[in-house]
Amino acid sequence: MLNCKQASQLASRSMDEKLPLWKNMVLKIHLILCRSCTNFTRQLVFLREASRYSRTNLDFQLTEEARQRIANALKDMQNG
Repeated sequence: MLNCKQASQLASRSMDEKLPLWKNMVLKIHLILCRSCTNFTRQLVFLREASRYSRTNLDFQLTEEARQRIANALKDMQNG
């Protein structure tokens, strides 16, 4: 059985490459049992779709509020 760290790594890898059948099955079983990893996987999918959208839609712009939230979060991370 996978732990959450292994499951998140497999979920991330599955975004870039096709997993072997047995790894895919083990991941799916873990996702059925673990709500946190299921949420993490959904967030990965969302981020991938959002990044694809932003590359194809040149009119896509962050709002000033979103830019400020990102800037504040980065400052908080740097300050510890």
